[in-house]
Amino acid sequence: MTATPVKVYGPPLSTAVSRVLVCLLEKQVQFELVSVNMSKGEHKSPEYLKIQPFGQVPAYQDDNITLFGMS
Repeated sequence: MTATPVKVYGPPLSTAVSRVLVCLLEKQVQFELVSVNMSKGEHKSPEYLKIQPFGQVPAYQDDNITLFGMS
């Protein structure tokens, strides 16, 4: 059984996203980076707001758990 990787949502070149990724790499946590194009408003889409209700990046999801509760 393979563990579902943690998902980190945000623009790949974002400093805030990079900090999260460095922590996950240091702890050897398997993760998936889901690119979010902020210039196209993807961070304000209804799907994204379910994960991060303030429309900020990065957003974090582990299975169905987010920083703001269950998604």
